[in-house]
Amino acid sequence: MAKIYQLNLSDDKELEEVRDIFIVGCYTGLRYSDLSTLNNEHIDLVNGNINIKQRKVHKAVVIPIIDYVPNILKKYNYDLPKVSSYKFNERVKELGEKIKLNQKIEIVRKKGNARVTDIRKKYELMPSHTCQRSFCTNMYLSGFPAEELMKISGHKSPAAFMRYIKVDNQQAESPEK
Repeated sequence: MAKIYQLNLSDDKELEEVRDIFIVGCYTGLRYSDLSTLNNEHIDLVNGNINIKQRKVHKAVVIPIIDYVPNILKKYNYDLPKVSSYKFNERVKELGEKIKLNQKIEIVRKKGNARVTDIRKKYELMPSHTCQRSFCTNMYLSGFPAEELMKISGHKSPAAFMRYIKVDNQQAESPEK
C-alpha cells in the first residue's frame, strides 16, 4: 500500500482522488457504495472511528481510522471526493500498473463444456472490490479477530468470510511444516 500512497499523482487530480479513495477502502473494508457517500458526518475524531450504516447489508458499523486514512480524510476535509464507480474501477487499474503489479494470474472458467484459460496481469484484475478483500485479508493475517472483521465486512457466515481471505502458499505455510 505504501507504493500506491507514495505515487506522485499531482499531474492527474482524478487519479490522485481514486488512489486516496482506494486506500481508504483498503484500510476500512468499506464497499464502494459506502466510500462514495463517506463524509464528515460519519467521522468520529474523538474516538478515531468511522460510524456508518452500510448500504448493502443495512448494518451500522464502527471502523477504526488507521494508517494512511487519517491523513487522507483530513486532506479532503473529511468528505471524500466523488468519482463514479465506472471511473473508479477503470482508473484503479492504472494505480496497479504504475506500481508494476505485473504478476501473471491464470484465470480458469468453464464456457459450456470447455475449460477456458486466460492469463492476465494482476493490475488488470483490480476492481473496487479489491478494497474489501485486501482489508479482510490484511487484518486477518495481522491477527484481528475474524468475528470482528465479519461485523465490519458484513459477512454472515465464517465460510463466506473465508472466501474473501486471499493467502498465497508462502503466507499459508506454517513454521512446523
